[in-house]
Amino acid sequence: MTEGETSILIVEDDLPIRALLMALLGERFDCQAAETAEAATRLLNSQFFHLVLADIGLPRTSGLDLCRTIAAHSRSTVVVLISGKTDLEAAAEAREAGAFDFLSKPFDLDEVIATVDRALAYQAEQSRSNRATNG
Repeated sequence: MTEGETSILIVEDDLPIRALLMALLGERFDCQAAETAEAATRLLNSQFFHLVLADIGLPRTSGLDLCRTIAAHSRSTVVVLISGKTDLEAAAEAREAGAFDFLSKPFDLDEVIATVDRALAYQAEQSRSNRATNG
């Protein structure tokens, strides 16, 4: 998979953070954004995303619930959750919901890039493994 073919969905209700992530990741990847979990679900139902980067504290439906939905319906999509909470409990909740990793706000941009790169490498390996297993 080349970076140009890699699709990322950014789900963040805070416009400045959403714009920052779009600018940061949009230089290397095909990025789309959603403000709510409901809007994200509509996009996920219409196309495949390699990675979803979602805020836990979304209005109405949380990022944790979105992560659980993705884990149940699209095992090929990797999720990284973002939260304003920095405690271990929030990170544990993210992992229990099926997230690959967890980033705390405010985040370091280099950390975001490194986490996205690790998540996409994991997604690519899982995809290769699934193709080998399923023939």
